[in-house]
Amino acid sequence: MPGLRSACIYARPDLEGALKVAREAFRVLSGLGVSTYYDISIAGILEGPAIDLRLRSVDLVVVIGGDGTLLRLLQLLGSSTPLLYLIKYGRRAFLFDDVGLDEALAGIERVVNGRYNIDRYRRLRLRYRGMEMLALNEAAILALGSKTVSLRIQVGDEIVYRGMEGDGVIISTPIGSTAYNYSAGGPVIHPSLDAISITPVNSLGRSAGPLVVPGSATIRVLVEHTIRPVKLIVDGVVEKPLHKGSIIEASLNGAPVHIVRLSGERRIKTPWI
Repeated sequence: MPGLRSACIYARPDLEGALKVAREAFRVLSGLGVSTYYDISIAGILEGPAIDLRLRSVDLVVVIGGDGTLLRLLQLLGSSTPLLYLIKYGRRAFLFDDVGLDEALAGIERVVNGRYNIDRYRRLRLRYRGMEMLALNEAAILALGSKTVSLRIQVGDEIVYRGMEGDGVIISTPIGSTAYNYSAGGPVIHPSLDAISITPVNSLGRSAGPLVVPGSATIRVLVEHTIRPVKLIVDGVVEKPLHKGSIIEASLNGAPVHIVRLSGERRIKTPWI
């Protein structure tokens, strides 16, 4: 997208170092003739022009932080799909390129001039009680406290888990398969594959194992039985209470995420390297 016209800077508001980088990114973008704003969460701190990304779209968002910062931003954006340029400023930054701040800031000019590649990541589209939510990594349905939850899970018209009792289940995208899904014993899926992972969490007696299904499938989860409250947790950011009889549908057809890469090759990252 050569000739970017508008950009927004989104950073962790609680880290002075990240805010300092945000100021510098603002200076670089403005100097290149791009109409530049701060997200409303930091605009007051930095005393600059503000924009609410929930209400107004831009061509580019510069994200300064780590994976948590990115996931919170994506919930604000909803189905909007601007280019995302990621500048690492945090410990957990799996999706961020591991380059120094000076190099990352210098790369902004290349982005503005259209000299970049794009990684496109598909998201889960979740439906629950008339609401739609999007997940880059995963949707987790988890029991709270010391009790368990019993789930029935369908893939299309086929029941693949019936009366699955345990702590819950994780439904993850390929890129999300390296996160919570992997920690819970689920498989790592190559990001180029069109697939979804369904991973039971601590099923009683290890009676249920993980399952990889086609990305074209619609997954339907029914909360069959629970004593304590259950939660639907989306990318670790959004939480919704569930109860007996709740039904959640998931499919891999949510609005994609477009992440700018300055390197010529798409890198394959695994959680153990």
